[in-house]
Amino acid sequence: MKKYIKLAVLLTLLWAGPFTFEAGAAEDRPNFLIVVADDMGWSDIAALGGEIKTPTLDALARGGTVMTDYYVAPTCAPTRSMLITGVDNHQAGLGVQSGLRADNQVGINYEGQLHNGVVTIAEALSAIGYQTSMSGKWHLAHDMDQAPVNRGFQKSFALMPTGGASHFADQLPISPHEPAHYIEDHQRVDELPDDWYSSIGYADKLLQFLGEREQDAPFFAYLAFTAPHDPLQVPDEWLDRYNGVYDAGPVAMREARAQRQMALGLLPQGTQLWDYPRFPEHFPNHAAPWTKRSKEQREKAVKPMEIYAAMVELMDQQIGRVLRVLEAQGDLDNTYVIFFSDNGAASYGPLVYPGSSKKWLAQTWDNTFVDPGKPRSFTTLGREWASAAVTPWSFFKNTVSEGGIRSPLIVSGPNVVPGKFNNALAHVTDIAPTIYELAGVNPADNPLFENKVQPQGFSLMPVLNGQVKSVRSSFGVHLFGNTGYRRGQMKISKTNPPIGSGKWQLFDLEEDPGEVNDLAEQQPETMEEMLAGFNEYLRLNAVILTDESPLKAGPRRLHSGECDWWCEARFMIMGLRK
Repeated sequence: MKKYIKLAVLLTLLWAGPFTFEAGAAEDRPNFLIVVADDMGWSDIAALGGEIKTPTLDALARGGTVMTDYYVAPTCAPTRSMLITGVDNHQAGLGVQSGLRADNQVGINYEGQLHNGVVTIAEALSAIGYQTSMSGKWHLAHDMDQAPVNRGFQKSFALMPTGGASHFADQLPISPHEPAHYIEDHQRVDELPDDWYSSIGYADKLLQFLGEREQDAPFFAYLAFTAPHDPLQVPDEWLDRYNGVYDAGPVAMREARAQRQMALGLLPQGTQLWDYPRFPEHFPNHAAPWTKRSKEQREKAVKPMEIYAAMVELMDQQIGRVLRVLEAQGDLDNTYVIFFSDNGAASYGPLVYPGSSKKWLAQTWDNTFVDPGKPRSFTTLGREWASAAVTPWSFFKNTVSEGGIRSPLIVSGPNVVPGKFNNALAHVTDIAPTIYELAGVNPADNPLFENKVQPQGFSLMPVLNGQVKSVRSSFGVHLFGNTGYRRGQMKISKTNPPIGSGKWQLFDLEEDPGEVNDLAEQQPETMEEMLAGFNEYLRLNAVILTDESPLKAGPRRLHSGECDWWCEARFMIMGLRK
């Protein structure tokens, strides 16, 4: 009988349309759990055509809505700044990834961390009685003033200030100039448990915080994984979990995923895919075709993808742990769960990071070529597998092509139409306004937002509850001189060398989702209109353009194996140098 009552209530909510909770009615306000994967490809989830086992995310997809045209930034920190504020990264302080600004990019919005001119979701919700907590990657602060505990999170366990590190207890950094530290609330965590693994540890901490909260208050929880960001590593018992699954190679994997996507209705039959080997001008040194490689070469080349897949499945398992606890506590029915990846799969190797060198890598990560996936091993995915992980899109992380900036978004909750793919245009800045509508926060008349940059996104609730088809028509993107703009089904983009051509291109994403056929010369009027829209985006967000590559910009591009002045400065600014 209870099942039928619950179903009747759900149907009533769906028919009633969007609703807003009064800020004073604490018992009625919903809970929120935001889960962010790190460098995960669009189709790694089985529900989107992947072969990786993701039963938790698949169940969320069946019980909620999958937004298939959801966009983020090309890299981690800018995306996370837009998520946590609802403000374009160029106004939230992350106009550049931390420390990678060009000489002409000056001012508070190009410091590579949040500033006090924006309000975070945690600050807004804690002000109305929410219990707020986060666990995982922060990547939005050089100093403690902008740490989670000082930006609205009452409880936090955060990786700072870097965007990645060893997934094990050794806390090895991804570069000599990216110190890796864990901070619990205000205190540095000097040592991790011997059996520490990031995905498990982050879930443990969040469950601890949720258990310690005031149970009669609503909660806002942020679970920010560093999986499957490199270095690709998993506990020993997971190392062989995907043995043999990828033996046919990355092209075969990409084709198999595309076939499943067509069967799911995500792609039109016969869609022409962007093909990694088809673009030798971008990748002159790419490896020989899979079938032309020796058995030993294939065995070595397949291991990164096997480890990566295991990382994704293990992350899915930990999300399941959190959801089962919420269900046992009776909180899940009134919780909105939001899941996405901060950008596309990463293609580069370890030497791309600030100050990294072969000498430093050999000294620090001395197990890299012996035991891939194990402690002290810096395994990376590479361009072939990264391009397959983002099927059917083109390119990967760091670009403004679809493979770099399109992310899977799953939203599940009491007022969301279940089991649906939705192709409404959506953007990461829409998450905060969606939460604000549901929690009863109105930034326009809230004193907390006075003299602050107002959220720029749109609430997705009218889309998620099936009332309207779309709430936005366009968005713009810029990072490291790479630029893009989408309006409706049309998109323009420009990715600079060495990955892109440096020229503006025009694509019809409805007819050509793989961005294979450039229409710039065929449709000059459309191109002109799109460029005008992009220029307006630049003006509204005071974007400072640069043609400089992030691989060349900034003082962190030093190639010693030591902690130089920049590295030392990061320690001292955070107050962590002993």
